Amino acid sequence: MNAQPLTPPTEEPSVAGVRVRPVLPLLLFVLLVGSALLALWAQQSPTAPEPLSRFAPWAFLAFAVGFAAYRLALVVARRYSPFKAFAQIVVAVLFFMLLLFPQVVRPIDAPAALSAQLSDRDPRVRALAAEVVGWRQATAEAPRLIALLNDERPAVRAAAHDALVRLNGGADLGEQPEAWRARFP
Repeated sequence: MNAQPLTPPTEEPSVAGVRVRPVLPLLLFVLLVGSALLALWAQQSPTAPEPLSRFAPWAFLAFAVGFAAYRLALVVARRYSPFKAFAQIVVAVLFFMLLLFPQVVRPIDAPAALSAQLSDRDPRVRALAAEVVGWRQATAEAPRLIALLNDERPAVRAAAHDALVRLNGGADLGEQPEAWRARFP
């Protein structure tokens, strides 16, 4: 009699009666990488289309659900540590929750905002706006800075003068508005 050696049956994990094959981990990995990259790009890019930005976290959630089902199936089949599976599922849920809060700050119209702040009632705001104009090299605001050279507050006049010097490449034309008007018509 020919006896064949008995091979122990290997139970493959299953989810809802469907056997988990080696293809599933590969698909989950591709879904992880694709959804995470999409979500992070959509969250960080100011040029990302709005519908894509709203869809991206949910694509990652699809991965997280599949991943959780796969890990739990491995735990039920006693092929994976329950603690590790639980920790990985928690990390996936936390990452999903972070994706729900948008990180992109859409740029505001900075020149218009600065222009308005140069004529603010608060002298501290005017002085700070003048300083920002100088650091940003916003030469279009030079006429407004020249007008601030006649401000009633010395701090505003000093900030406007410093900004004009910065806009002029470090060359100081003095504190008289006429010289600056000739330089920045």
